[in-house]
Amino acid sequence: MTRVIPSPALPEHSRRHRPEPLPKDVARANLEALATQARADMALIGHNHDWVPAPVEGAYNVLVIGGGQAGLGTAFALSRHRIGGVKVLEAGPPQEAGCWTRYARMHTLRSPKNMKGIELDIPSLHTERWFEAKYGAEAWAATDLTPREDWNEYLTWYRETTGADVDFHTRITGVTRPDNDGYFHIAAARDGKGDTEAVVYRARRIVFAMGLVGGGGTFLPPLVESLPQQFRAHTEDPIDFAALRGKRVIVLGGGASGFDNASAALEAGATSVEMHVRRVDIPRQNSLRWMEFPGMQEHFFDLSDDQKWEFSLFNGGLPQPPTQASVWRAFAHDNFRLLTDTRWASAEVRDGADGAEVMVTDDHGKEHVCDFVISATGYTVNLGLRPELSEFLPDIALWSDRFAPANGHPLGQCPYLGDGFQFQAKETDGGASSDAASYIPRLFHLSTGARASHAVAGNQLSGIYAGLTRLANRIATDITSENWPDFFSEFQAFEHEEVGNVGQHRDGEAWFPVAPRY
Repeated sequence: MTRVIPSPALPEHSRRHRPEPLPKDVARANLEALATQARADMALIGHNHDWVPAPVEGAYNVLVIGGGQAGLGTAFALSRHRIGGVKVLEAGPPQEAGCWTRYARMHTLRSPKNMKGIELDIPSLHTERWFEAKYGAEAWAATDLTPREDWNEYLTWYRETTGADVDFHTRITGVTRPDNDGYFHIAAARDGKGDTEAVVYRARRIVFAMGLVGGGGTFLPPLVESLPQQFRAHTEDPIDFAALRGKRVIVLGGGASGFDNASAALEAGATSVEMHVRRVDIPRQNSLRWMEFPGMQEHFFDLSDDQKWEFSLFNGGLPQPPTQASVWRAFAHDNFRLLTDTRWASAEVRDGADGAEVMVTDDHGKEHVCDFVISATGYTVNLGLRPELSEFLPDIALWSDRFAPANGHPLGQCPYLGDGFQFQAKETDGGASSDAASYIPRLFHLSTGARASHAVAGNQLSGIYAGLTRLANRIATDITSENWPDFFSEFQAFEHEEVGNVGQHRDGEAWFPVAPRY
């Protein structure tokens, strides 16, 4: 029997709001001073010896695809190793840093505010310092979860402060194998004022940091996908919520994004929102909170494949719950209904009294009618859906290629990654090209497909510190190995006279070096 949960209205004070910022001139001065402090800190405890060979003219050492938190964090992590020649490509405009002003529709982030993150070794880059500069220390102490819009603003400040080199409005159209000089070619379309320019980048390494869709794409159940596009959307889509005013909406899925989108529709004036959940209850436990400790974040990769697979199988069945505030936000509306233990048996468009409408029949035989369906059904991992990887798919090892129990399981579609999120090559007897082992590990997957190899470490905030440090360490290690013959030759030819006077000190001679020795 379908369980119907009515929605009591909640008072205004129980809803989430951003704090009141300090006066604009004060906040602006605070943030400028903080940026200056952060740059000084970066210089103070940073490396001061350029060591990575410059790429050929017009090319890059590393190209990062995606300018959200993972892409910007990657560029900064590489800079902490003094790896230059890094370019970030971002499809969106400068005022956006990832999903936060697009399809993210929650009021706050869900991750604890005090975790280690993209600031890495620079405390003055931490969200707390930025928040206090804008709102004051008392506001940070009173805030349990960072407001979403503030996170977007913080990321744009972080991007400018760390000096990331970003090309905006740039969409990837294709990536090809390395040329004779070892550089991948990345074709892109850059949107300008009224026109689109075709550009080609060259890079020795590529980091794919493309968010939740980076492992494949959005997942739409077949019954939802069969509906005409004007009647349905996935939560990642750019939904016109204003057009839902006066409409009946069904949200399929009761996880975090389901509640966020239900509330967005209700706040836009939807006549009603009905949420359909397969389970007998909505998700309540958040498994990520258990995973947020160093052993899990930074060392899960070091476990055996058997251990990683066992964990992934168990964790894969645990959905991402909404926050308590997200639940209250939806239930504050009297026209919100939550139906649990409800699975769709059919869905079709029919003619209604006021025009075309969607009729859903559930597995209990009950009919539900709406004008629009929002599918909060998550993402699928399938590298075959990623056009930028199409040329490399025959050479990329998946878990199903390396671990027999993964054959036939959806998790087997996850790439079998190395310790720094680098793709691994298939065996040549598995169909890989003869040069796969030499070039495939120079491609990095900092996205959702990493979960079988790295669990929580990766692109999302609960494990982004570990993801960035592992990735940057691997790139620095590989650059060292590649250039070791030249480094050793330089060392053998290195001459620096430390002792110029074998005898007593003479007036005017410095007792200690006054400049770097290299």
